[in-house]
Amino acid sequence: MSDHPARAAAAAAHIHDLAEATTDPRNAYASPAEITAVTGSLRELARHLEDALRHLEVHIGRRDDGDWAARDGERPRPYARQAGGAVQSAQAEARNMARALDRAVEALGHITPAP
Repeated sequence: MSDHPARAAAAAAHIHDLAEATTDPRNAYASPAEITAVTGSLRELARHLEDALRHLEVHIGRRDDGDWAARDGERPRPYARQAGGAVQSAQAEARNMARALDRAVEALGHITPAP
């Protein structure tokens, strides 16, 4: 077994930590430059998430239907197809998130900090 589940869990924990650390607006971000930097990093995260979801969808599709065993007494269902379709939707949402964050970074790049 690979370490991919652990890596995904660690990434989720880091994002959770960022979300928790920025809940209080009084001390979340020190400057517009910090806001821009975090926005750019989240844009990169969205791009990497899109890639990871694309790879996940490919690997779901490569699995044999026998790999997706039904519960005892149930008829086999198209689990891979259902999961693959859901992952494709998530990938499209990640792509849209990256595009939106591109626009945010572009807009923030035109803001000059107050003296």
